[in-house]
Amino acid sequence: MELFIAIMQLLVVLLILFWQVSLLIATILGSPIVYANPKAVDDCLALAGAKEKDLVVDLGCGNARTLIRMARKFGIRGIGVDRSIYCYLRARMNVWLSGQSKNIKIIYGDFKKSEQYLKKADIVYLYLLDQTLALIEPWLFQSIGEETKVVSLCFRFKDHKPIADMPTRTLGQETKALLYIK
Repeated sequence: MELFIAIMQLLVVLLILFWQVSLLIATILGSPIVYANPKAVDDCLALAGAKEKDLVVDLGCGNARTLIRMARKFGIRGIGVDRSIYCYLRARMNVWLSGQSKNIKIIYGDFKKSEQYLKKADIVYLYLLDQTLALIEPWLFQSIGEETKVVSLCFRFKDHKPIADMPTRTLGQETKALLYIK
């Protein structure tokens, strides 16, 4: 019995270590993992004019909570991408547990793994820091389709100017949802 308890304690420690290292790597290589207020997510999709069956690509989807909300509330189809193995696994589990597996696909790896979907996307949703947006800006706007709308919560692209914005609130702060086109 003592051996079993020791093994279980070791597994818990390893799981916590795996989780923390995964989050640290994601933060160092891109943006920290922060989840938006559900109302701010709704505001982003309203600003982009989301409709049922739209394809939304969420770059840096975290645990997929945002995509699950979008699928339930707006009836969208979603593609989520995350390079944190912990977030990827958590997102896959959350999508499965939510019953949204037929509507949401989760991809592990760099954002460029989503290129095949970006041309077909109706909306690209972003909640990434300004520095990260600056790094992906040229690639993203070359990769999206002519009709694709890009909506960013809080943070702005360096070279592209938003065509519209909407006041919203997340993390207890007043902010804006920003809408971009190609």
